[in-house]
Amino acid sequence: MKLEVVCFGEILWDIHQTGPHDFHRVLGGAPANVATGLARLGVRAAVVGGVGTDAFGAALAAHLDADGVDTRFVKHFANRTGLTFVTRDARGEPRFLFYRHETADMAMTPLDVTPPMARADWVLVGTSTLVVKPLARATVRLLELAQKSGAGVYVDLNVRAHLWPDARAMRRAIGALAGAADLIKASDADLAAVAGPTGGLAWLEEHAPDATWLLTFGADGAAAIGAHGEVSAPARRAKCVDATGAGDAFIAGSLAALLAARARPGTRAWADPAIWTRALEVGHILGAKAVSRVGAVEGLVGLDGARRAIESLRR
Repeated sequence: MKLEVVCFGEILWDIHQTGPHDFHRVLGGAPANVATGLARLGVRAAVVGGVGTDAFGAALAAHLDADGVDTRFVKHFANRTGLTFVTRDARGEPRFLFYRHETADMAMTPLDVTPPMARADWVLVGTSTLVVKPLARATVRLLELAQKSGAGVYVDLNVRAHLWPDARAMRRAIGALAGAADLIKASDADLAAVAGPTGGLAWLEEHAPDATWLLTFGADGAAAIGAHGEVSAPARRAKCVDATGAGDAFIAGSLAALLAARARPGTRAWADPAIWTRALEVGHILGAKAVSRVGAVEGLVGLDGARRAIESLRR
């Protein structure tokens, strides 16, 4: 059966500090988080990325398998599996310390990217794959295959400016990636990183004029702007224990809703503002779940309400 979504990029362990001397290992990497959220909602989702041949890599693959994520495209490299240490402030906002130098999640090259990886309704890519040149070329290769297969391209802006040695190179690379998008998700912080605090919409108009934009504003809600016009939805009230992965969960929920409605670029559903409003609402349901526990996917349980909202769009 054809895949609905392929998520490309980093597959990591997030090591969360839970006490002065205590740490807890949780699935990490935005594409892996999105794929997990989608799979828990019943979407046929796969992840493409690299893990090590070490015990950490085997455990990551097993974790994804257990959640129903298709792991046929997970590559096992001799490199070490990537790790990220996570601490949080009093508001639950995370800070990340990456241990990813020459790790397996950065080891993909264009030779590792094959046509079956792009045979899906949607291919999701993020901007972290652009930092290392071979991985950036692998990203371009996947987008070329997606275009040939007719897959929609979903770009998660997810800007991590501190990973880039040169800000101008970052903006140039991310701008080019945005131009390939049919659907692009960006937070206000993402847009500030690439365009400055006041130029976010102008940046999108310049670099992704033909895409639909999903814009998230934390506690201030989210908006969708595109062929349907502009709609918005307020965020759900939730105690924020850990904001790690909130955006990934939002992507999973909103994309699952679009898939249920069969909303693709050029279709009538794509131009229906009611569908986009419901997609935002489901995204917020998943986002509120994600922030309720430590770890990006630990809170994505008890999803019956989200599933009912998604089923109401089924066509």
